[in-house]
This record gives sequence, structure tokens and C-alpha cells, in this order.
Amino acid sequence: MDSTNIETVHILEHAPSYILPETLRSWPWESELNPHYRTCQTESLAWLRGFQAFSPRTQAAFDKSDCSLLAAFAFPHASSFDLRSCCDLMHTIFALEDFTDNHPLDQAVSRCEATMDAILNVDKPRPDGEHIIGEIARQFWKRASSNMLRPVVKRFEKRWRDFVDALIVQAQRHADGYICTPEEYMCARRDNFGTYQCFAMLEQSLQLNLPDEATDHPLMQSLYKDTTDMLILSNDMCSYRKEVLVDDAEYNTITVLQKHLGLSLDDSLLRLLEHHDCNVESFLNVADKVLKKDGFPSFGPDIDREVASFVDGIGLWIRGYDEWSFKSGRYFGDKGLAIQKHRKVVIA
Repeated sequence: MDSTNIETVHILEHAPSYILPETLRSWPWESELNPHYRTCQTESLAWLRGFQAFSPRTQAAFDKSDCSLLAAFAFPHASSFDLRSCCDLMHTIFALEDFTDNHPLDQAVSRCEATMDAILNVDKPRPDGEHIIGEIARQFWKRASSNMLRPVVKRFEKRWRDFVDALIVQAQRHADGYICTPEEYMCARRDNFGTYQCFAMLEQSLQLNLPDEATDHPLMQSLYKDTTDMLILSNDMCSYRKEVLVDDAEYNTITVLQKHLGLSLDDSLLRLLEHHDCNVESFLNVADKVLKKDGFPSFGPDIDREVASFVDGIGLWIRGYDEWSFKSGRYFGDKGLAIQKHRKVVIA
């Protein structure tokens, strides 16, 4: 063994580490991968690269994250057209986050507002001098919304407004160097994590026509919240290593718990697992009530079947997000599959 390898082994042996909890150990859904994944991945990546919006290094990082794989796991039953739209959505969300994270507040605000205006005005040319994210959002939504029912379009647009508002709050807190309390963090993160607009895309991917009375029902809202919290906590546990290594972990539940509650890394992870377990239990109980019409209305056999399909789609999405976390290179590089098995994460 040469001196470089010896030094690397020494660093790894003495680096801090943690055991990644098995958050979905009792989750009843197994992962499914959309059969159109490779075709849509190629098309969506070519579309994104066409904007020449990123440096070669940043583009390589995007490619490694494989947002299309996330879409293919999250929307396994989507048609080729709709999966391509879902891939474009993931690229648009990740691009906007990249163009607002650690940027001056005024830039973050203008870029968020550009996407909102573009989504509301898909046929309006973007103004000269505007950041490219506006055109990325316009092209994504013009194509994606072209075959959508109007109620799904309106739900997506409303949820995108909530999303960019929460990104702006995040940018403001980052500019101030403010670390949220646990309650503030989860409240803001639920809107800026990107799940709520994905619920509308899930409807589209399954070709559903759900009434507002179903999507806005308190029990359905509870499913949305539990889903979002599970994805946030899973993301923060997986991304913590990567964020620590680039000194960008202040917006992570683990850091929030360490800062405000004085918890160790291991105790923070235990607290997150406990929270996640509560979300799993709540989701499964509420889903059962929705399906059995226990406190959830019947809308007739056809819509009831669509509600059941929607709930099943959320369950697949949650499992799919977990699979993507290990099978893409976003968090663990080429070690994801090994970490998925042995669960040990070395912060080095």
C-alpha cells in the first residue's frame, strides 16, 4: 500500500461517522421504476443542457444527482409524455435551488419571482436580462401543462407560489446567518422542499380527475404533511455528510437540533427517527381511514378508485425517494448501494 492510500485509510478510520436509520423498515410499498426512465432521462438532460446555464462542474453534479431517476421512482406509472414533464420539473426545482442557495438575497428573490411569472404566463417572452431560470420554468410548464385538466393546473400554480415564498424566507434567513428553531425549520421546509407541487404532478401522472373536496379534505392534507415530513427527514439524514463537508449544513434538521437542543449527532438522528416513525404510523392510519371512508367522504365508485390510486401513488413515491437517495450519486457518490446495506456514513 502506497503512502497516499495509507493516509486515506487513516483519515477514514478517524473521521466522524453515523449510522443511517432504516426509516422505512415497516413501509408496505416496494419500489417501482418507470419503464420510460432512460428515454425521458436522455430527453430531459438534453433539454436542460441546452440552456447552458451551468458551469461544467455544476452540470456534472446535476448529472450525478440524476433527477430523472428520482422522477422515475416517484412517478412509476406515468406515461412517457408525463414522465418527461416530471423529469423537467425535478430539473427545474433543483436548478432554482442551485440559483438561490448561497446567493445574495435580491438575486434569490428576483429568480424565484421570475419562475412564478413564467409559470403564470407561459406564452409571454421572458424579458431581456432576466436570469435563465425564468425561461427554464416557462418551457417546463408550457409543455407540462398542455395536457392537464384545469383544476390540476390551478393546484400546481398555487403550490408553486408557496414554494417560491418559502425559498425566499430561506434565503433571508441564510443572509442573516439565522439558524431556525425546530418548529420554524419544519414549517418553512414543508413549503420549500418541493413536494406539494409534486402532488399535482402525481395526479397528472395517474390521469386522475380528483375534486377539490377530495384533495383539500383534512385527512388528505394530513397525508400531504406526513409525506413531506418523511421526505424532509430522510433527505436531511442522507445529505448531512455532504453538507458538512462543504460547510453548508446550517439548514438541516440535525444542525437545528444540535444548535437549539444541544443534542449530539447520534441523539439528533435518534430524534429524527422517532419523528419519522410517528409520521409513518400517522400516514398508514390516515390512509386506512381514507380508503375505508372513515371520516372521509365517498365521491362515487369512479372517484373513490381514483382516491385509492392517488394514495397508492404517494406510498410508492415515498419508497421511491428512499431508493433514489442511494441509487443516484447525489449524497453518497458511488458508495450509495453499499451504504444502503450497511448504513454507516463516514463524514470524510
